[in-house]
Amino acid sequence: MSGGRGERQMPLGAGQPLGPFARFIVYGLIGWCIECLFTSLVDLATGAGDLRLRGYSYLWMHPIWGVGLLLGEQLVGVMKRAGLSRLPRAALGMVLCFSVEYLTGAVLVAVLGLCPWDYSASWASVHGLIRLDYAPYWFMCALMCEFLFTIVGRVHLGVNREGPRGDLLAGNVWAPVPPSTAEAPVLPASL
Repeated sequence: MSGGRGERQMPLGAGQPLGPFARFIVYGLIGWCIECLFTSLVDLATGAGDLRLRGYSYLWMHPIWGVGLLLGEQLVGVMKRAGLSRLPRAALGMVLCFSVEYLTGAVLVAVLGLCPWDYSASWASVHGLIRLDYAPYWFMCALMCEFLFTIVGRVHLGVNREGPRGDLLAGNVWAPVPPSTAEAPVLPASL
């Protein structure tokens, strides 16, 4: 193989789709990135930050995003089967975002005595755990998450038999699955 531009260098779709635990890890990492991007831009817009765009998050956010997005996958599947269009699905996704943020914040307060985020200074705060004025951000996040679920659902972990130069590779590789063969991941009903 010459590795030319039009050639297929890696077989796509080999292997198994990511299981729930792998998706939990991926979603948590993506959540951290979303948090850092959001906080850097909000701080810049409010004058609390500068052009360095220093964002931040909390270690607690990985499992919160991981579980929240796994729940979101399931909710989107249910809403699609129910025939809901994209905007109502995003509105319900926004409610899920608020619910997960509020409930996990309340659990952290109950267990640790504090929550890493504190919105109590905001006029739109509910018990310092959520900000109702963040509804547009959560709505946009819910819209984007459907795209994210599709992308993550296309990632398979498999074995690549031939590398880009024709050499044999024996090892695990991450490979996207073509859209025609990808299916939305579904968690078992027992979870």
